[in-house]
Amino acid sequence: HGDASADRRYLVVPGLISGRIYAIDTKTDPKAPSLYKVVEPEEIAEKTGLGFPHTSHCLASGDMLVSCLGNREGNAKGNGFLLLDSDFNVKGRWEKPGHSPL
Repeated sequence: HGDASADRRYLVVPGLISGRIYAIDTKTDPKAPSLYKVVEPEEIAEKTGLGFPHTSHCLASGDMLVSCLGNREGNAKGNGFLLLDSDFNVKGRWEKPGHSPL
């Protein structure tokens, strides 16, 4: 996003079945990537009501947006986006104002 100092350090891997989001450090030792952090599905559900994360998107702000397929119970209602900060802490939901499905 135009920031020459930005660093591609982590691979963000949403676990569709497990509901977890894995952050894998690929910079410290590129030949042996290591697990940096796991965001548990209970935390995601508690803070956002979402489940089944499937695609991650990096934002210019340094935050990450993860699209989710529904709620933790497997219902399609509640499709939306989970917002993580640059250290993979759950910040909340992201929805276009006035367009939240809940």
